[in-house]
Amino acid sequence: MMTFRDFKTEDFLQHPDFRKWVLEQEPEVTRFWEQWLQENPDKQPAVNQARELLLLIGGGPAHAPATQDEEQTWEKVLQSISIANQHTATGAKLVALHKKRRWWPYAAAALLAGVLVACAVIFFSFNKTVQYATVMGEMKTIELPDHSVVKLNVNSTLSFSKKWAGTGPREVWLKGEAFFTVQHTYNNQRFVVHTDDVSIQVVGTEFNVNTRRVKTQVVLRNGVVKLTLNNTTSAKKATAPITMKPGDMVTYSAATAELSNQRVNPEQYASWSTPALLFNETPVAEVIRSLQDNLGLTIVLEDDSLGAQTFTGTIPRDNITVFFITLGRSFNVHTEKTGANTYRISKIQGE
Repeated sequence: MMTFRDFKTEDFLQHPDFRKWVLEQEPEVTRFWEQWLQENPDKQPAVNQARELLLLIGGGPAHAPATQDEEQTWEKVLQSISIANQHTATGAKLVALHKKRRWWPYAAAALLAGVLVACAVIFFSFNKTVQYATVMGEMKTIELPDHSVVKLNVNSTLSFSKKWAGTGPREVWLKGEAFFTVQHTYNNQRFVVHTDDVSIQVVGTEFNVNTRRVKTQVVLRNGVVKLTLNNTTSAKKATAPITMKPGDMVTYSAATAELSNQRVNPEQYASWSTPALLFNETPVAEVIRSLQDNLGLTIVLEDDSLGAQTFTGTIPRDNITVFFITLGRSFNVHTEKTGANTYRISKIQGE
């Protein structure tokens, strides 16, 4: 017996529960498909394509239309393939089928297949994945199709569909770090950020996401966020979504199943997008990691105990010596520049 794991795009399109999810968004069916996608993330591309095609084709039945609906159906089909038939012979074949009207009942299956091919051409032509990437020393501000804004930090990648549907979730995929300002839509469309560790669902809000160092860290500035954890060990251990409030920081690693939740100052964790990095009683080891991630520096601590000490203050992005001077005064240490972007911090001996 065929299971959803065996489904291809056309199989999803014709399944009644899938159609209910996409076209009617029934709560129970929606919960099932969202849970199934968490357990089968490799099927996300086929599901996304089927959903987009179904929205494009419309909410009609999966079987051949009734006689009185034939003209209207064909009008939609011919409009859909007007672009596609420039790249494929499918359009000509479907027109030929239309001329043989008496064969309509027998051509239904071929028609559906043709529509899928034609719509697939449109889907891949207009809904191509857009990807933005940054290197060290480079940040980008990106406006999404719904006019939400993403500030992409250094060494990060953001991808999303070029054209979003008017219904269903607005989805992006992130590696690295970004700050999101999400626009609320009139129909309360969900906005979902996918990382290797979590799926972050919002409607309209501001939050920072950091996926570095084999974990995802989410800090909420305002609004409400729901986190769904990606459990890589067993789908049966899936937990309920975590609802975050402003000032919450949730850190989770799917690789280690480590989860933490604490209250923080959101401005500190979004300060990478400003001229100066902000720290408040932050362990020196964490400050150094931030400098490495954001400025591309390599800093070696010769005394590991210094890493547990805390640092409070701002570090201008264009004047790293402020940090080293403060450390020297507070902890009696010396900083030596050993290369273009490398430093060594050691304790001053004999004092």
